[in-house]
Amino acid sequence: MRHSFIAIATAMTTAFAVTMPAEAGTYSYGYRQTCVVKTIKNYGAYGRVVMKKVRICK
Repeated sequence: MRHSFIAIATAMTTAFAVTMPAEAGTYSYGYRQTCVVKTIKNYGAYGRVVMKKVRICK
């Protein structure tokens, strides 16, 4: 009896853990962000090329 309660509690916590991130990504008015990853080339202090990836969301 005790083991069945533990199994039910474990199953419910995993179900909530899976569904919560999926609901957090949606917005209330049907608006979803679109993100693009751009690579930016800069030069360091000693003239070396530094490539940096930047995510731009609209």
